[in-house]
Amino acid sequence: MKSRSHYHAALAAEYALGTLRGAAKIQFEQKMREDPELAAEVARWQEAFTQLDNQIIPVIPPASVWKRIQHNLALQPAKRAAPAKTPLRGYLGWALAAGLAALLLIPRLLVQPGVPMPVAILASSEGAPGGQWVVSADASTRSLMLTPLNAQRVADDRSLELWAIPPGGKPRSLGLLNTRQPTQLALAAKMPDPGYQLAISVEPRGGSPTGQPTGAVLYSGALTL
Repeated sequence: MKSRSHYHAALAAEYALGTLRGAAKIQFEQKMREDPELAAEVARWQEAFTQLDNQIIPVIPPASVWKRIQHNLALQPAKRAAPAKTPLRGYLGWALAAGLAALLLIPRLLVQPGVPMPVAILASSEGAPGGQWVVSADASTRSLMLTPLNAQRVADDRSLELWAIPPGGKPRSLGLLNTRQPTQLALAAKMPDPGYQLAISVEPRGGSPTGQPTGAVLYSGALTL
């Protein structure tokens, strides 16, 4: 029998693949908002799948292939579809997603040190819009990947800026973020140490004019690794 962690990992993979639908998707998104570790698991799968997508080279099949498909379909008698069984379908869905993900991705995660690993969850501050940011680090390229999860967009004349704050020290800007898709930030200095706070503030378009946060802090969290 699969453990709860295996079940959640499979659901995270299915969600990242886009095959989790309906009520199951809604329930999973609710769990993800309540469980930062589950949100980080989803971000890890999304990043891993993105790495696979980047290596796919489109190939246009010859016209004869499509003609052969049309010919074969015309010869097949139509079959009445059997009624779907929701419990079995749901189980097969996440099992297929988990199997595919494990087959394709686990060897890559084990042998490739360049795959970013989640190191922090930035939660919304009190009174700020909902959502989260998952922060992943790639030590080999000295970069951070920030993935928004239901994060609120900002006005066109504003930008979101990421800050690293050492214990007892001043914030240091790490760069601007895109609220519509993951943002990769190359670090000019060394990777922030565990214990640093990461924070996202809303700033004038293009970033803070002073080199320090000037607007409200919308998201924050501690760097764990």
